[in-house]
Amino acid sequence: MVAVLGLVLAAAPAASAHASLLFTTPTVGSSVPTSPKALTLIFDQPVALSGPTVRLAGPSGAAAGVGAVTRGQGGSVLTAPVRGTLAPGVYTVTWQVVAQDGDVITNSYRFAVGPAAAGALSAGGTGSAATAGRGATTVLRWVLFAALALVLGEAAAVWRVRGHRPQGAPLPRRWALPGVGAGLLAALGLVALIVGNGSLLAAVSHPDLGQARSRPGVLALVEADAFAVAAGVGLRWRRRAWLPLPVVVVVEGLRAHPQAFAPGWGVMATVVHVTAAAVWAGALVYVLRCALAWRGTPGAAREAVDGYARLAAWLFATVVATGTLNAVAVVPLSKVVSTGYGRLLLVKLAVVALAAGCALAARLRLRDGRVGVRPMRAEAVLLAGVLAVTAALTAAAPPRQAGGALPAAPPVSGPVVPLGARAGLIGVSVTASAGQVVVQLTAPGADAPGADAGYRLSATLADPSGRQRTLALRGCGTGCFVSPVTWRMGASHLTLRAASRHWAGGAASVSVPWPAHADPQALVRLARQLRQSGAFTLYERVTSDTAQGPGIPHSIPTTGARFLAGEPFSGGRAAAVDSVRNPDGTTTLLLGFPADRVQIELILDSTGRPVRESLTDANHLTTRTFIYPEKGEG
Repeated sequence: MVAVLGLVLAAAPAASAHASLLFTTPTVGSSVPTSPKALTLIFDQPVALSGPTVRLAGPSGAAAGVGAVTRGQGGSVLTAPVRGTLAPGVYTVTWQVVAQDGDVITNSYRFAVGPAAAGALSAGGTGSAATAGRGATTVLRWVLFAALALVLGEAAAVWRVRGHRPQGAPLPRRWALPGVGAGLLAALGLVALIVGNGSLLAAVSHPDLGQARSRPGVLALVEADAFAVAAGVGLRWRRRAWLPLPVVVVVEGLRAHPQAFAPGWGVMATVVHVTAAAVWAGALVYVLRCALAWRGTPGAAREAVDGYARLAAWLFATVVATGTLNAVAVVPLSKVVSTGYGRLLLVKLAVVALAAGCALAARLRLRDGRVGVRPMRAEAVLLAGVLAVTAALTAAAPPRQAGGALPAAPPVSGPVVPLGARAGLIGVSVTASAGQVVVQLTAPGADAPGADAGYRLSATLADPSGRQRTLALRGCGTGCFVSPVTWRMGASHLTLRAASRHWAGGAASVSVPWPAHADPQALVRLARQLRQSGAFTLYERVTSDTAQGPGIPHSIPTTGARFLAGEPFSGGRAAAVDSVRNPDGTTTLLLGFPADRVQIELILDSTGRPVRESLTDANHLTTRTFIYPEKGEG
């Protein structure tokens, strides 16, 4: 099946990388109790802003105010502040962005505010985003692919058949210059779609020229410039019009699907694939013209076709090999039949199979000493159809690979439970929230430029009843892993086994209390309690490698105010504060400081004083025990 998918990608440039909306806050189809302060959209790749990037409509369809959209995480996260307070009801978010391939992608989703509105909300996934101006994009991409094949293929064919030309017979007239002109018009049209946010009319009436400075805009302009230079060269030296066009091939490699899944070899495979496919299809057209022009000299026509056939065999093998690599990187085999994109690939496969049949018929006639003009014509027409299907694929989003890595951790929904641990030399940060758990691994020096920690993680979850299961982890950035989890009421135990290419790992376990209970006032009360506390003794152990033990205990006389001054929560605040009442009357406070990769677990006695603390940061695990003087002492 993989080889078949390689054939599917044959004879045409690879389809281009689209942006997919992965997560939103509020979540798609969810109901939030109160008005959100902002809308957050997380994509699988960096995107550029496009006109009215995020619009919000209320239950009646009237526009609700959102502020200026900001980009984060390298451009893959968009945040739009909500102006004012949203009344209860169902709201529709319509978004529009420019993907890395230059296409304008748009879609919408809904969420509800207030419990009464939840029943009126029809929940659904993020859906398949539509490409704005999809029809125009398909036509322009087809013209560009055809022009590229015509010019590059003609150059290769002229070199191949020149020695077989009958004496006194001219070579067919070159079509390179008209091909370059068509490619230039198509490239300029694609630039217009980008600055017009998917509309050619808008590109003229009110262009968004800032889009020309985006990555897709720059790549489209480079393609247009390459065709323009090729036109200038062709006017002076028609035989050399093809020389600037390898730039277009490289640009296609930078904007195609494989570069999004495999940025290194994916680009190179696409460049080789596009070159071989263009020469194969374009050379066929020129050799067919030669065969028609030299009908009066059958021997010369047969030699020209035979020379092309030997070249085409190598080109076809190259296209199949690189197409297979691209297919493995991009298309999950399970999605070939079940998705619209996969079915479009199957249509392409059928057309390629017909073209291959025509090619075989022409080769068999050649063995009989005849030139198979009719099957060659049919093959050329079918390859033009393959280019058309490929152009349609560039305007369609490929199916997402369920196990593929995410650009960032998904947004949390509701209160979170922040936890920390250490596995050997690797720091472990755990964030449990409704429906998921996110684990962040950190090792010494792993954040340095160019560092490659090569993190690996496995996780086993035991729910409150003792039933165990292995979590299906998915990457979400360097050292970041996420898994869906349905939390059961009570304490679940999460066992993690972390490893790294350069740092010794190990196992760590954390207890996850559920449901989460956000209690920021508990931290305010703790800070007040510590400021009022007198002297006590703190016993502290620090380790950077749990495989070597928890560290040597040290006795530190201190006071509550002095201890508080050195803690991350000295100001009475934390990004996440969760409190858990224990059966023995104690309270567990779980504090999270994700920006600093710090998690703190504090056990408070019945009076609110801390008696034990466990603090995990990027490089250390610190455990502390508080010993207070008996009443009447000191």
